[in-house]
Amino acid sequence: MALTIRPYSRRKWRVAVKEERPTPLVEDLDGTRTKLEGWFSERRDTAITITGLDIPEGTGMSNVTLLFDIHWQQDGRNHSQSCVARLQPEIERPVFPSYDLIEQYHVMEAVGRHSDIPVPTLLGLETDPGLLGVQFYIMEYTAGRIPSDMPPYNMDGWMMHETSEAQREVMWRSAVDVMSRYHKLDHKVLGYEAIAEGDTPLQQQLAYWQEYHDWAMEGTHHEIGAAALHWLQANKPENEPTVLCWGDSRIGNIIFSENLENVAAVLDWEMAVMGNPVQDIAWFNFIDSAFAEGLGAPRLPGLPSYEDTVAQWQQASGHSARDYDYYVVFAAMRYGLILSRIMLATDQADQVQENFASLLLKKHLQRVGALSSM
Repeated sequence: MALTIRPYSRRKWRVAVKEERPTPLVEDLDGTRTKLEGWFSERRDTAITITGLDIPEGTGMSNVTLLFDIHWQQDGRNHSQSCVARLQPEIERPVFPSYDLIEQYHVMEAVGRHSDIPVPTLLGLETDPGLLGVQFYIMEYTAGRIPSDMPPYNMDGWMMHETSEAQREVMWRSAVDVMSRYHKLDHKVLGYEAIAEGDTPLQQQLAYWQEYHDWAMEGTHHEIGAAALHWLQANKPENEPTVLCWGDSRIGNIIFSENLENVAAVLDWEMAVMGNPVQDIAWFNFIDSAFAEGLGAPRLPGLPSYEDTVAQWQQASGHSARDYDYYVVFAAMRYGLILSRIMLATDQADQVQENFASLLLKKHLQRVGALSSM
């Protein structure tokens, strides 16, 4: 059965904001443990116990992650497995209007089945909210190291303090290599078809982001975000290739092996979307620049330049980067609107128009001459 993926019907975003649980039910961890033990026991037809159930630090507004170990006996021997659960978010003022956890699961399942792209091992999807009050899925825990978002990896944390410049280059280039291999996959083989006839994938994405602006700003007007949408509509590339894009392609969504020499797993497929694959490499570079230029901090020494990154991606993927500059503005628009929504949703109204992401978006519009033409 072919699947149709719609632009950005779901999303997790990690930003340092006010402490707020998007799914309050996890406050009853003992009750959640008991329910998950029953869920696993029924699916595996054996008694399962759970230990170490915890919510890791850094769980964002749009998602709840649980870590735990399951234990069982088989053939007279004790067995255990470390697991990660992702729970459908519940929050009064979410970052995104909807979150399709089921589609996210199916993307990972398809990528894992039909390619050599490393993704977490999936252990089960629960679409009935009757058990925990929300939908959820379970993955096997993947050992390794993930660059930090909070604080950004170029400002603090293990990647800044515990790696050499040579190791950082290897990490960066291995991430780009995996992304390039992913972009060579046939989306039809993965089970996905291009979205509905008529509008192009880019037109549908822009329509989504216009709707997102109107929803996220709750009736107000985001000046620089609206200007970016206007420019993007007026300067759409033509004759674009179409693949299944990763969507949230950034180094902070990759688990690297303990020796940092390769990619152990690619995470967070919530924003997978049909479109021009250059948008993924543009987002990859832009997010790093947001942590550097956007926050007024230097990039980590050893990371290849953005130009070298694009060149590596072009050679490895076989795709052209001719529309790269357009998609950097596209990335800046997305990031600016998302962070502005977070500011509004967390009662930081003074930061809706003037947060660092919006100011960085303004710089990008100035670089392409967009503001002077409006």
